[in-house]
Amino acid sequence: MSETPKWQTSEKFYAAFRKACEGHKLEVRKGGDIPYIGHLLGVASAVIEAGGCEDQAIAAFLHDIVEDIGVSVAEIEVEFGKTVAEIVDACTDATKEEKELEAGLRESLSEEEYAKHWWKNRKQPYIEKIKNKTMVDPSVLVALADKTYNAENTAADLRGKNDDEREEVWSKFNVGEKFQRKWYHGLLEAFKENKSYDKFSQPLFNRFEAAVNEIFPNKK
Repeated sequence: MSETPKWQTSEKFYAAFRKACEGHKLEVRKGGDIPYIGHLLGVASAVIEAGGCEDQAIAAFLHDIVEDIGVSVAEIEVEFGKTVAEIVDACTDATKEEKELEAGLRESLSEEEYAKHWWKNRKQPYIEKIKNKTMVDPSVLVALADKTYNAENTAADLRGKNDDEREEVWSKFNVGEKFQRKWYHGLLEAFKENKSYDKFSQPLFNRFEAAVNEIFPNKK
């Protein structure tokens, strides 16, 4: 007896994919020329494979659109509903406008000063929000899929590299290895806290943990 899908794609799903493709069409992944839509497809695929619902998959397509393109959460709610909008909002640690202001600030600060600002004002609050949520919150799975995709890509970029080559990899990010370590270890602890993964989502968490441990094999 054949199984039926947990859910079937609706016009809203296709509309979200089109919006993501159009919104991010000029964007590339950090340090290369790979179209950014590849990241969004990867995150959406991970969400679906981990048992996510259609709204979570739609939010995966749109999770960077407030931060990178400047679409508002209110616009997303009108077009895709409250649940999708809330997930996207939860996955956003800064709006496009806030990131532009931060870019200007970066020019006036030392590398260490900027990294501390980045950590205190954006990343540490984001980690605390994740830590205080359970898997009942639909944004957690989308965030986990996003961070897993990023961590696995970084692990692959660093694999087999010497110290100079590792430094070159880290140079494409806003902050260097020291604060990236704080970020990823903070995320790992947050994704452990108060979380009960099921047989679908547990493998995704395991992938994230393995990638973080590969990137930073020894805590310092």
